Amino acid sequence: MNPLYLLPLLALVVIGIGAVLIFVFNVGGSDDKPAKQQKAREPRTERERLPYRYGDDVIFCWGRSVWTGFFVTTTTDEHITTDELVPEALKLPNLLHQIAREFHRPQFQVMLVPRHPDLTGWVADVSERAWHPTDNYVKLIDREAERALTQGRIGAQYDVLFLMRVGQLGDSRGPGSAAVTAIADQATGVHDEYLDPAVVAEWHERADEVYAVAVDSGVEVQPMLRRDLVRVIRTCLFGHLPLPDDGTAVDRRPWGAHEFELAADFRAPNHKSRLEVSVIDDDTGEDQTTYLTTLVATSWPDAIRFAKTRAWGRILKRLEFPVVVSWRGLLLPPEEFRGRGKKIRDNLEDEARDMDRASARIDSLLVDQVERANTLVDEQDSKPFPGMESQLLLTLSAPTPEELENRRKRLERLFAKTLDATVLRPKRLQYRLLYNVLPGDGDKSPIGRIAPFRRLQELDQLGVALLTTATQVGDRAVVGRDGIAKGWQGMLVGRTRDGHYPVHYSAHSAIARENGAGVVVVGASGGGKTTLALKVFHYESEAGVRCVFIDPKIDAARMAYYLAFGSQVLDAEFMRHAAEGCLGEGGCPFQPVNPSYWRDTEIIDPLRGRAGNLDPLLTSATVTEGRMHAQAMLEIFLGDQAWNRISGYVVEAFSHVVNEYDRQVAAFRTAHPDATRDDVERAVARPTTWHTLQLVVDEFERVKGAGVADTEVRDLRFAAAVLEDLRKNPYARVAFAREATVGVGDSGKRRTIITLRGLPRAHGTSSSANIARGIIYLVTRLGFQMLEETTERDPVKGWRPQMLFVDEAYSVASTGEGRDLISFVLKQGRAFNIGVVLITQQAGDLARIESEDVDAKAAGTNQIHTVFAFRHHSDADAAQTLPLLNRATNDRPMIETLKSLRDGECVMRDVDSELASVEVDRAFFEFAAAIQSNPHLESRFKAVDPSPDVDDWRVVEEAAQLIGVGGLGAAGGGAPPVAAGPDIDGPAAYDDNGGDGESRPVRADEGISV
Repeated sequence: MNPLYLLPLLALVVIGIGAVLIFVFNVGGSDDKPAKQQKAREPRTERERLPYRYGDDVIFCWGRSVWTGFFVTTTTDEHITTDELVPEALKLPNLLHQIAREFHRPQFQVMLVPRHPDLTGWVADVSERAWHPTDNYVKLIDREAERALTQGRIGAQYDVLFLMRVGQLGDSRGPGSAAVTAIADQATGVHDEYLDPAVVAEWHERADEVYAVAVDSGVEVQPMLRRDLVRVIRTCLFGHLPLPDDGTAVDRRPWGAHEFELAADFRAPNHKSRLEVSVIDDDTGEDQTTYLTTLVATSWPDAIRFAKTRAWGRILKRLEFPVVVSWRGLLLPPEEFRGRGKKIRDNLEDEARDMDRASARIDSLLVDQVERANTLVDEQDSKPFPGMESQLLLTLSAPTPEELENRRKRLERLFAKTLDATVLRPKRLQYRLLYNVLPGDGDKSPIGRIAPFRRLQELDQLGVALLTTATQVGDRAVVGRDGIAKGWQGMLVGRTRDGHYPVHYSAHSAIARENGAGVVVVGASGGGKTTLALKVFHYESEAGVRCVFIDPKIDAARMAYYLAFGSQVLDAEFMRHAAEGCLGEGGCPFQPVNPSYWRDTEIIDPLRGRAGNLDPLLTSATVTEGRMHAQAMLEIFLGDQAWNRISGYVVEAFSHVVNEYDRQVAAFRTAHPDATRDDVERAVARPTTWHTLQLVVDEFERVKGAGVADTEVRDLRFAAAVLEDLRKNPYARVAFAREATVGVGDSGKRRTIITLRGLPRAHGTSSSANIARGIIYLVTRLGFQMLEETTERDPVKGWRPQMLFVDEAYSVASTGEGRDLISFVLKQGRAFNIGVVLITQQAGDLARIESEDVDAKAAGTNQIHTVFAFRHHSDADAAQTLPLLNRATNDRPMIETLKSLRDGECVMRDVDSELASVEVDRAFFEFAAAIQSNPHLESRFKAVDPSPDVDDWRVVEEAAQLIGVGGLGAAGGGAPPVAAGPDIDGPAAYDDNGGDGESRPVRADEGISV
């Protein structure tokens, strides 16, 4: 054959190959397009970078698509049953149902992202917020954070992030940007985006619509700021490595593409089954390596019975290693979801018919699949609902390939056992899988696409995992859509028992979030409630908060004495000198080892001081106010029956002395028109309650022989006798001053402790119980007055924050007057930035303060914003506490929980009404020694002087390291070891018996630290 005949055929073949190359692989260009319009091939550097091009506090761009996102607030589920968790399980499905109605086929992504334990930011923030912190306060929180991290006491926290695609970038890069673009591209090797502000505004409006839909669906959300997006991306890329603290690199302005490498600079060689990620340590400049692998859900049951124990999301959060979950998908409208389901059903039925025609045995699995497909289509016919085409990915990290393999196997077994689901690790696709885990579009390449791992599912599958539950409790900042944050994370109280999440608490953070001022610490003696109260008292006072502690025992004073005077408190003469008020003065044998701490401490012991130092007429701001408190005090002292019989005589006597005082003041001001209030106080002596009662006694002496009616003489005789006995009572004498001297004052120190050791028990209706309640009323009123009179103000931080601690608060709340007083201060405290801490063994009266507070109910507020419930001994006591925890009094599981708590453990109800079991951490041996009240162990704990510098304080160790050793195995201490002696255990450090004479055996298996 002539070869020339083959030339036309060869030409056609060449043309065909060229056309295929142009069409499929985009090689070359069209002849009819100008060269400048032909799409240039992206440089290699551009193809290898992550395609994040723009990011602000509302939206970000992944490649050519625009996304928005927000955090879904989690709910603490430790003490919630499966039935009670059903609304929580429906939270995400309801959100997606609402979004499916408002938007057409939106792309979404739900992420569960661990937050590595990092308290560095908290230390800086809480130090900055402190009103006037001491150097030791900054050291306290810094060392607490260091201890929590270095000893592995804190577990990873998890954020739930919802992302949705809201737009698409156009092809134009904006007019007038060519010169800048050329320079940037040449310098960085990557492109940059210059976006029209009007286009960005449209995306922001769309993002606001998504945010509003979420709020309308009943989901509590927080906006995702740009720094949050950077943290999420880094968490996905950096694995187990700590995230760099260089927020300034991305906080200057919205990034362009060439700036994003500042936020996520990494290298990740793609091995067969893992990624080996290398990042540079900013401090040392050395490479750090982590190993990542991503698992894909390949087999999933069509129907999963919802149960708390089977919720794989909450199980993942409790693993000792973190897992990143990315559940992305496409929301399908009901008609499309039904069409997909119908198509699947038809295919399955065709397969079954083919097998039947071939006389093949039809597999039972195929029959089940056909039945489920029929059920889905039938349900859609009766009530159409949207669905999703979704993809579930889980990313693990580890410091070594061997550990990574162990974690992978454990995760696969977990899903197989819990859900009968299969998660596998695809090989040679790890880099593409990582793209799909990151926030944004994910893998879009035509080669290596992982679409086979996408499944058609109902939206309720998102709820089965319980992604939005956790065991987090305590403070948190609430950020509004305007970016303004309310609240912050206060002192580190301890950690949750379930998950070991850090627990932060500050009464003033709750107040900043528009909540009430009250805090309740409740529990039986010896459970640890006083330990928590004293820790808060010590830390807050060191932070600059003006703290007043009213203590019917001596626990608070004992702590302050030890921290100021060290081992001198063991001297037999120490407390005698303390009662005389000469500690630290010249000539006193007891001098402080920490002078600065003692200068900021005031300890008042009215029962052992001079008579009348709590006389209301002398301690109140005005005589008129003092009269009101004096009459209320007498009513409590005498009881209703006696008071009703003699009140007329007493009221008349008070009117006489107040009117006489007012007359003398008016005369002085007439003679001295320029006189100040202090001048009046010095010139005109105040009346006293002693002299007021003396008027009643004198009146009886006058009329008893003057021919007055027997009835009146009898009543007056009774009044005089009762008041005489009252003035001679060894306890009530503190309320009746013979001389018009100045009562107990306050100089505005950091710590004021009013101790009432030796006061009778305020239970029952006996005269001693009445007097005890009256004295507690006076002391409480004095404490509130001390706080109300502050005039200290910082130009930046505002009025000085204050706190009042009332121990044995049930004694105050057991009377109507006490409840009214506490309720009033709880409501007024927020306005004055005063936190009120009520410490009690019985919660019944405190619960009634809230339940009977009509004003609080009408305003929709809760004046007791936080509750710490420690161990209870009886069902009745626990049932009384349950209303404070927002639980029914017959909640049997919660009653058993309160009775089974160990020493130092409590159930905390935070300002968001979340409940979780908390392990209170004392952190330092010196603090544990300061609060030690067990008489058998106090000498062991307080034998060594505490260093004035917290940097020398020793970290508390676990009991196993203490038992049987001569010293206290603690780190970071400059103080000498304690001499050998009996074992030192934890329960004694939690002893709350104080001066009640009770003690319990110390168990050797309990630690000094929780």
